[in-house]
Amino acid sequence: MPKVLVLGAINQDEVARVSRHPLPGETVVATGVATSPGGKGANQAAAAAASGVEVQLIGAVGDDRAGSHQLEALSQAGVDVSMVRRVMETATGRAFICVSDAGENSIVVMLGANAFVSPATLHGAATPDVVVGQTEVGAVPVEALGGFAAECGARLVINNAPVVPLSPRLLAAADPLIVNRHEAADMLRPDDAATADELDLVARLRRSTGARSVIVTLGADGCVIADAADVRRLPAVEADEVVDTTGAGDAFVGVLAASLARGRSLDASAIEASTAASAVVARHGARAVPGTMALTD
Repeated sequence: MPKVLVLGAINQDEVARVSRHPLPGETVVATGVATSPGGKGANQAAAAAASGVEVQLIGAVGDDRAGSHQLEALSQAGVDVSMVRRVMETATGRAFICVSDAGENSIVVMLGANAFVSPATLHGAATPDVVVGQTEVGAVPVEALGGFAAECGARLVINNAPVVPLSPRLLAAADPLIVNRHEAADMLRPDDAATADELDLVARLRRSTGARSVIVTLGADGCVIADAADVRRLPAVEADEVVDTTGAGDAFVGVLAASLARGRSLDASAIEASTAASAVVARHGARAVPGTMALTD
C-alpha cells in the first residue's frame, strides 16, 4: 500500500462561532464554542489516511488530557502515531479559532509541545512514497525533510504555512510547494508581488524559489499550478454550502499527498484534493473529514 509520512503540528482547537470577525479593539459575542482535534500536521495526516493510504505522523503532544485526546482521535482516523513524542510537563499545542457566519476563519496558535519536534524525530520513521511537511512546527524540523526524502527516494511536499524562511535547497526539492494566495505574496516580498494576474504570481513564485512545482490555492477560485511544463489554472469543485473553511487547506494537502503516493499526476491529484476540500467546508471543524475519501484506481 502507498505510504505517506507527515511531519507537523498536533493541536487542540478551541473554536468560537461569531457573526463576524472583531475589528482591532472590538469585542464580539460568540454564538457558540467547541473543542476539537486540530493542528496542520494532524489534519493533513487524517485527510491522507481517509484517502486509503498508510500514514505515519511525526509530531509531539504534551502529557495532558488534550494530548491523550489527540492521539486517540488520530488513531481512530487510521493514522500511525507510534512516532509521536509525548513531552512531559508540557501542554499540548492549542489553536484559538474564530469562524464567522460566512465560514471565514482567523487563527492564533500556541505551540506547546509542538516546539519539541526536532530533526531527530525522523530516526526510525518508515520509508514512505511521499513526505509532507508544513511549517506550523517551525523551519528547523522541516528543513531535515529534504535530506530524508532524498535518502528514501520519496517525493517531497512542502506546505509553507505559516510562512517562514526556508533554505533554497529545501525549496528546490519541493514537488510541490503548496501555499495559498496570501502566503504566496508573503514569500515574494520584498519583490514586487502586486499583480492582477494570478498565473504570473505563481510563475514568479516558482522562479524565485526554484521549486520543482508550485501550487497556489485560491479558495473558491480553484488553484494555479506551475511546473516545468507550464502555468495553468484548475477550477475549484463547487461546494454545496460553506460552513467552515478552516480545514480546507489541510484536506487539500493531505489528499494531494495520498494521490501522489498512488502515482497519479500532479493535476489529477490536485483535482482529487479540490474535491476533498469542497466536501470539508460544508462541515464544522478543522478536521471535518467526511467519512472516507478513499481514492479509486
